[in-house]
Amino acid sequence: MNLQMFLILHLVSVLLLSGVTFAAFAAPHPDNRRRLLMASGSLSLLVFLSGFGVMGMMGLGFPGWALVKVVCWLVLSGLTGMAFRMTDRIPALQAVAVVAIIIAVAMVTYRPF
Repeated sequence: MNLQMFLILHLVSVLLLSGVTFAAFAAPHPDNRRRLLMASGSLSLLVFLSGFGVMGMMGLGFPGWALVKVVCWLVLSGLTGMAFRMTDRIPALQAVAVVAIIIAVAMVTYRPF
């Protein structure tokens, strides 16, 4: 697999993971739980593998900004399950998701450290 395919796979899986997370916020009904958690877990694994695949192919090692992105990925991955357990705190969870996404995009764009 070449670098462009890993990048496309990573970007698409991040977008879909974000969409699944916000779908869980929008409809935290128990009927949706199994389907959304399975999708979130599968996409989260794909984000992880494709992200490290991109870093490996680019020969970046493990810079500090990548560690920040891993933390953002962990936060975003955990929020889908939290949406079903903390339905009374969904607005706060949505804010956390938005902040995590903004931080991750800023880290990959600016690569400050």
